[in-house]
Amino acid sequence: MAEAGGPESAAARCPDESSDSEPEQEPGTPQKLIRKVSTSGQIRSKTVLKEGNLMKQTNSFQRWKRRYFKLRGRTLYYAQTAKSIIFDEVDLTDASVAESSTKNINNSFTVITPCRRLVLCADNRKEMEEWMAALRSVQNRQNYESTQYSMDHFSGMHNWYACSHARPTYCNVCREALSGVTSHGLSCEVCKFKAHKRCAVRATNNCKWTTLASIGKDIIEDEDGVSMPHQWLEGNLPVSAKCNVCDKTCGSVLRLQDWRCLWCKAMVHSGCKDQLSSKCPLGQCKVSVIPPTALNSIDSDGFWKASCPPSCTSPLLVFVNSKSGDNQGVKFLRRFKQLLNPAQVFDLMNGGPHLGLRLFQKFDTFRILVCGGDGSVGWVLSEIDALTLHKQCQLGVLPLGTGNDLARVLGWGSACDDDTQLPQILEKLERASTKMLDRWSIMVYETKFPRQHSILTYEDSVAAHLSKILTSDQHSVVISSAKVLCETVKDFVARVGKAYEKNTESSEESEAMAKKCGVLKEKLDSLLKTLNEESQASTVPPPAPPPTIAEEQEENEGVVLPPPLHHPPPPPPPHTPCSPRTNASSSAAAAIFKPREQLMLRANSLKKAIRQIIEHTEKGKTGRDLSVCLSVCYHNIKPSDSFSPQRFLHSGVCVCACVCVCVCVCVCVCVSVWYRDCYTEKCVMNNYFGIGLDAKISLDFNNKRDEHPEKCRSRTKNLMWYGVLGTKELLHRTYKNLEQRVLLECDGRPIPLPSLQGIAVLNIPSYAGGTNFWGGTKEDDTFTAPSFDDKILEVVAVFGSMQMAVSRVINLQHHRIAQCRTVKITILGDEGVPVQVDGEAWVQPPGYIKIIHKNRTQTLTRDRAFESTLKSWEDKQKCEFPRTPPPQVPQAPLSSQPEIVSEEEASLISELGQAAGALIHR
Repeated sequence: MAEAGGPESAAARCPDESSDSEPEQEPGTPQKLIRKVSTSGQIRSKTVLKEGNLMKQTNSFQRWKRRYFKLRGRTLYYAQTAKSIIFDEVDLTDASVAESSTKNINNSFTVITPCRRLVLCADNRKEMEEWMAALRSVQNRQNYESTQYSMDHFSGMHNWYACSHARPTYCNVCREALSGVTSHGLSCEVCKFKAHKRCAVRATNNCKWTTLASIGKDIIEDEDGVSMPHQWLEGNLPVSAKCNVCDKTCGSVLRLQDWRCLWCKAMVHSGCKDQLSSKCPLGQCKVSVIPPTALNSIDSDGFWKASCPPSCTSPLLVFVNSKSGDNQGVKFLRRFKQLLNPAQVFDLMNGGPHLGLRLFQKFDTFRILVCGGDGSVGWVLSEIDALTLHKQCQLGVLPLGTGNDLARVLGWGSACDDDTQLPQILEKLERASTKMLDRWSIMVYETKFPRQHSILTYEDSVAAHLSKILTSDQHSVVISSAKVLCETVKDFVARVGKAYEKNTESSEESEAMAKKCGVLKEKLDSLLKTLNEESQASTVPPPAPPPTIAEEQEENEGVVLPPPLHHPPPPPPPHTPCSPRTNASSSAAAAIFKPREQLMLRANSLKKAIRQIIEHTEKGKTGRDLSVCLSVCYHNIKPSDSFSPQRFLHSGVCVCACVCVCVCVCVCVCVSVWYRDCYTEKCVMNNYFGIGLDAKISLDFNNKRDEHPEKCRSRTKNLMWYGVLGTKELLHRTYKNLEQRVLLECDGRPIPLPSLQGIAVLNIPSYAGGTNFWGGTKEDDTFTAPSFDDKILEVVAVFGSMQMAVSRVINLQHHRIAQCRTVKITILGDEGVPVQVDGEAWVQPPGYIKIIHKNRTQTLTRDRAFESTLKSWEDKQKCEFPRTPPPQVPQAPLSSQPEIVSEEEASLISELGQAAGALIHR
């Protein structure tokens, strides 16, 4: 170590190796800054507690420069780079550390010494907290560890942050007023202990208690067990403060006087303090507070263990995402620490939810409040899965994110920006009811589908003729296209048989497949013959219903397909219970189309032959490559008509049905991988799943936020970005033909898709920030009422950005696809497709996506009816009744005298009601 003269000359000789060292002196301090430096060789001999890059504020226009810092012993060293020779040093013997960024904007903090002030900035809040914890630990001559921040809750040290005050405020150390008109100084974020920057280092470590050991000798022991006394803090009371003993005004703006309890918020005069009960009742949030007396031991892994006192039946564990809520999450974090035990409040950005869940896992029942967005909720639920705590905990949500879809459906609103309302929110949380939330596993299997040029020709032909059948109203065009399509399918199946024969090692399997393809070819010949007879029967298409194919009645529990839109179907006749619709002119149709029954027989036999081929193919060896994979395209279908049966009520409706069956050959002949062991769980869905347009918008937003985080720090800005990106997709229509790239199955049943840009699978009736894509919340003739506890998913189509925008204000119902219990999506082609789960998006490569039920978790839903009833009952308790009748009036007989509740009885009834309420919500 050397004084300024020698090293300064060395720095002049090696300008690139020296660091800037502007004098940063505390205003009003008489000491003169003496620059001290060390060489890298001198530093190397000491143990490094922490090191890394930080931004340092200079005195020249408060510019920021990146410097490399090393913490060794009780000295902080910094230089331009890690390889620099000359390091400036800062003595931390009498230093204090305070956060400078009150709104979590730039993650800055200040190192305050008797002669200088060093303003530093970290890249993120977690790194800032780690540096502050390391600097605080060396002040107490502790050995810093990487997990130091997780134990700061239990240290008793004050957590300073720089702030201003709107009224005169006094230092709790020197008792003098804070300087400036705005009383600028330091405040503890937990107990509101005030101090000058120069006095903070002399403040006693008497922050809010967290454990039994922190209470010390003030603990109360009696026949009821161990109790906690009041924890008093002197002065700086609110202007409207009144003494809890004499009910007179207390506190002063002229000096530091009178007291406030950090737990029950009781305020008393200095002379009245001894008259108040020594036991602290913990205040209005006592049901949610875990008392410090419950934290009295540490397990073998070094984690604190919470015991279960009788007074703490269902405590509250709070997780706050400090980055959420227009970057106001820090304010909520501080407010919760002031209302509850600081040991039960955790920042998700510093260590995640594991430590808090480990602390509470010994409780039979406890509640969790997640303050953040849907991503924060998913993070906590995933950790609950890992610790298997679903039966013990009930989860509530405080909406601080952008979308907050889960908070909306649970009744907690779309946003919460006022941290002063937290006492009322905690009270509502204590009165909430419990409801189960379904959770779904997103299983993926990545594989490539081989495609040949010749198969592309079949694809184009099938798509073109199928489009004509579905859109043409002319009987001759329908029959002609159906005939050509069936011939194309026949040729295709013939080539599949040849490919199977070449790629199969077993000659017996090859012969069996060849025979089945031969049988299918004969059935197709018979069908073509029948089609020719029908085309000659009549040129005018009479309205006739499609007959029911008995073989198509499959096991599809949970699948509900949509009814015709705009034209509800009439009730079916008694003799055709399986048919969805009928027509009075069916007899006339049979007279015109004489071979209709024969055509249906051909369709049934064809379906049997197809199933035999499919079953035989699926029994093949894993990994066999038949080089057949065809994507079915439905072109030129308008969304409003896509599911309407009127499209299929041409004269050739049976032809269409048969053609669709034939097309199933093209889709299903390819070797499908449906082995459970091949799938891996990508993530867990709590709210919704999206593929295509909506996922593309979410992915673009996530990329934008990663590239420019400063542009996405506000909920309003985030919504504006979503609007801009949605408008961009309205013009580009990146996934306008998504139905050509994906196949959809609901409960194992293939679903034909219209022309769309996205598919959404909903677990809750709120999507992308409050949009009700399902449209309505009531049950109808076809669909059950959507709910997040029925183990049923709702599948809807996304036709474009305009539909997504309009759905925010209008309940559109024409885009429903199905309700089901499992969903399978096949991604075809060579390129991936954007996928998003609860707002987290990525590009999923070609392969399979399967959505299956995982488990259920208990959630806390706001019960407004119970709140109203309880409020009415509490209002009645406040009414005053005459205790005794006037003495001059003779008492009436007991049977006619009204029942009057005494004050003591009213108090007992009130306690009974509170106990019953707590028991109900366990």
